[in-house]
Amino acid sequence: MILLDSKEILDAVGRSLEAHVLPKLDDDFARVQVLSALKALAEVGHRFEHGDACDAMNANIIEGVRTIAERTRADAPAFAKSLDDALAAAPEGASARDWNRRVGEALWVLIERKEHAACADVLELLREQAKLAVAGDGMWMCPEAIQSLT
Repeated sequence: MILLDSKEILDAVGRSLEAHVLPKLDDDFARVQVLSALKALAEVGHRFEHGDACDAMNANIIEGVRTIAERTRADAPAFAKSLDDALAAAPEGASARDWNRRVGEALWVLIERKEHAACADVLELLREQAKLAVAGDGMWMCPEAIQSLT
């Protein structure tokens, strides 16, 4: 049994698909499927080496929200506590992406309430992190697969 827990194994599978399978395929849809699989293997390999990019985004959100909470704690302690509570919205041991979703939802509730002028700062923080996430995820998109949907 092969345990896919190393980038080297993923790279070997990718090289084999690219060298031996892809050139033999005449069907465009099958080619797109193999290209998509190659992209997925590359992404998983990248995560083995660098971790989930969502971890870094979550760390940036934690740092930014804590900074905003500390800045507002003196004049708006209830708002600062709401920010603290939002950071605690995800259950202990949540995956990076589940943490991001749950905390993002909790922060969004605060943004919608507009309890404090710093809500604009929270919104800007989330926007900046979303832009970085989209830019990072873009490298793992498979344009051939997207084009095949049209």
